[in-house]
Amino acid sequence: MRPPSNPRARRVLAALALVAAAIGLVPATPATAADPASTPGAATASTKVFTADAQPTWQTNGTVWAVTYVRGVIYIGGNFSTVRPPGAAPGTREVARDNLAAFDANTGDLLPLSHRFTSPRHTFSDSKPDVSCDVDWDSQLYSCDTIYRIKASPDGSSIYVAGDFTHVDGQSRTKIAAFPVSRANSPLDARFVPAGINGRVRALAVGRSAVFAGGVFTQAGGASRTRLAALNRTNGAVTSFNASADAEVIALSLSSDQTRLVVGGNFNTLNGVAQHALGAVNPSTGRSTAWAWRGVPRTSYITDMVADGNAVYMTANGEGTWDGRAAVDPSTGVLKWFDSCLGASWAVALHGDLLYSGSHAHNCNDTDGGFPEQATDLPEPRYYRLLAQTTRGSSTTIQYWFPSTNGGDPNIPATRSVSKLGPRALASDGRSIWVGGQFTTVNNKPQQGLTRFTLTAKSIAPSTPAAPTVQNSGGNQVTVTWRGVEDLDDPMVTYQVYRGSTLVYRGQASAKPWETKKTYSFTDRGLAAGTSVRYTVRAVDGRGTAGAFSPAATATVGRSAEEPDPWSDGWENDREPWSDWGPWGGW
Repeated sequence: MRPPSNPRARRVLAALALVAAAIGLVPATPATAADPASTPGAATASTKVFTADAQPTWQTNGTVWAVTYVRGVIYIGGNFSTVRPPGAAPGTREVARDNLAAFDANTGDLLPLSHRFTSPRHTFSDSKPDVSCDVDWDSQLYSCDTIYRIKASPDGSSIYVAGDFTHVDGQSRTKIAAFPVSRANSPLDARFVPAGINGRVRALAVGRSAVFAGGVFTQAGGASRTRLAALNRTNGAVTSFNASADAEVIALSLSSDQTRLVVGGNFNTLNGVAQHALGAVNPSTGRSTAWAWRGVPRTSYITDMVADGNAVYMTANGEGTWDGRAAVDPSTGVLKWFDSCLGASWAVALHGDLLYSGSHAHNCNDTDGGFPEQATDLPEPRYYRLLAQTTRGSSTTIQYWFPSTNGGDPNIPATRSVSKLGPRALASDGRSIWVGGQFTTVNNKPQQGLTRFTLTAKSIAPSTPAAPTVQNSGGNQVTVTWRGVEDLDDPMVTYQVYRGSTLVYRGQASAKPWETKKTYSFTDRGLAAGTSVRYTVRAVDGRGTAGAFSPAATATVGRSAEEPDPWSDGWENDREPWSDWGPWGGW
């Protein structure tokens, strides 16, 4: 959730306002290809950051809450009734898929998997229904057949889906169902028949012999199981595992050696002992195990988790407090690192040594590689809904990778949408990162519910500069001034200034989205008085991807500029004194 304003953020903004003056550009040859390993704190070459250029991907007509990869197939689950091809507008070329769909991970093609999930319809109570369900606002009825989690078995032979449904294809499956992994339309697993789970399953973890469930239920298989249960992986029968939490369990993760089940959510006690939001239990018995870190604030809770041999990584949602990410040793609960980014986080996935997350981050100023406040108390709020960061060591560094989505359909009132977060689920297939959520745009282009990013795609082009301003600064010279651009996967670009079709200047400078108010100048000398000159500007990133040319600006040498200055309302006062500019800038 969006935290309230705070004095530190206001101080940061004030400092930025003082230093956001224009800087001179250093002439340079075109930048060479950027290698993340060559920059301080960057990922190793074996785990380079994906490009920010979203690839053509099928879409959904609703929210994707779960994404998982197994054996060349990407599975998605959520609350949707159709999928449609890349580029198709809502309501066109739709293919029926009820809350579950599968895609070829290599080609992105839709696979035949198709099943029907249902649940009873209910009338509204005094409180509004959960808007992640199917809600008929006119008739005051709702049903919850949403899928919230999909997890694969360790051997990759099956997937388990969990949510609020009670039947699959007309057969009773309370909250959890299993399907064999296949590129065909896999049938419902007839052997795995969980029963008697009396409330939503929001969290899943799958071990060698058991499926672990967490949520809001209080019974499973006719036995008392308070928000935590384990089911036999073969037949769905409840096992002797017995752990409990006093409020919702949202995320579960088995340690890589399967000796700890890490439990996350919005609870305050685990197995009857005070332990807020995070802890671990023995996956055989359910008894609590050692857990050192008790640092989750009372107004924060854990939303998602993923583990490797190094740590279990988690995301948090906070109400005016911590809602970033953390890495914890699953065996001891000792904290390895956490970031202090602000902006609710709900999805996390690993790709090599990098951790990818979905959030609506708007302030990572206190984390290496981060950015200052971009939303709270600002007239044009901006959120960075996808982040990548390092995993190893005692601290983490935000990588320069800032593609983004919107928060959802802006035409749906906030009271009738989930929370305008955007991304809700992530998964890596080894070559791509897949992102599911409630968004309807990616990088400001239409794309609903699902998208993906790759290592091999061309880097995203820098944005198009606004028209430069031109000003005569002597009898035979003209000064060209322009604002910075942004690039979502390269922090520096080479700005190129053209007089007509002739390149007259190039120099490197920032392309960070939070630094686009900076201005840069070049003075073109030795011109013939009385001649008309026309200038355009573009930016080229470190991998050679060029952005579009700006609109042109024209001047007559030795006379007043013919184009008005669109920043004449005082931008000059933000620039540094001329004497501070280097000779390359033309001053």
